[in-house]
Amino acid sequence: MKLSKRICWRVLAFIVFPLFLLGCSSEKTATPNITEDIKLNAGAVLRNENGNYKLYNYENGKYKEVKDGKVILAYDKSTSSYIFVEDGKHYVMHNGHKNEIKDSNYSQLRLSKNGEYISYFIENDGLKLKIFNTNDGKEIEFKSDVSISGTLYDWYDADTLIYYGVSNEGVNGLFTYNINEKKEELLYKIKEGYLAFLKGTENNVLFIQLTLQNKKELMMIDKKTKDISLLSENIEEISDIVVNNNHIFFTGKVSGNIDSLYEFIDNKPKRLVFDFPAAVKITKGLKEDDNSNILFIGTNSANGNVEQIYTYAQDGSISSLSKDSSDYAFVDYK
Repeated sequence: MKLSKRICWRVLAFIVFPLFLLGCSSEKTATPNITEDIKLNAGAVLRNENGNYKLYNYENGKYKEVKDGKVILAYDKSTSSYIFVEDGKHYVMHNGHKNEIKDSNYSQLRLSKNGEYISYFIENDGLKLKIFNTNDGKEIEFKSDVSISGTLYDWYDADTLIYYGVSNEGVNGLFTYNINEKKEELLYKIKEGYLAFLKGTENNVLFIQLTLQNKKELMMIDKKTKDISLLSENIEEISDIVVNNNHIFFTGKVSGNIDSLYEFIDNKPKRLVFDFPAAVKITKGLKEDDNSNILFIGTNSANGNVEQIYTYAQDGSISSLSKDSSDYAFVDYK
């Protein structure tokens, strides 16, 4: 798929930086088109090839180009729903329903687990969170008594959002909102400080809490038990995190160290990448493949302008999986 220079910038901004779009209108096809059903695996990426972004699927330890021409930005494996760019326009495909995302000025677009909803912020006398049903493109009423701080939010499960903010009663904390029940609840009350990172995984919610003593505490909430654990007080930054059984991997920076890939070993964050590759592009995040290996994007070039995809295997070995490119970006895979 050939994109103009302006559209290429928008694709890159969609994946790597806060996003800018708004609104959703339904453009249903009369019957679902089976050619729209695309199967991707964890680790699928977009690769910049001379200004054109092409989609590559990851299977059996190798990358193979997907020839249908779509630039897929987010994908749900259970329903094969996805957000994509086609002819310079952005769409959501779910259950054969193709809904165009028409307007501008959105940020932090999310596809829910199972693909039933999309959500994002718009600027409307401050940031406002909007939710749309991907079957018919209709906006869903969001009845919240919380002023969401910044854009710290994620999907808690298939029909529940989680976000950080302050309620009308002055309660500072993490809140959930169930779309079906139209019910907002306090999940975690913050006694002091504020949050700087938030991500929901299959079984946990992870966040960085900055205290009044300027400590950065990486915390984890077990979704089933609601137990809260302090994982570390030595994290400077986290861009992405993966919980793999009893293993926790993240891209970020630990106090006294550098941007890299880390794993919690014996309850302490340990750096995993040293000389190969020379640098980890932490803003690109990381993915876990179907064999529980960790995929990340890095560079061995002196100026950092040439990227490759690498795998950190369970035996501790690191291998390159891709050819050189000026830009790789993981598909947001659920």
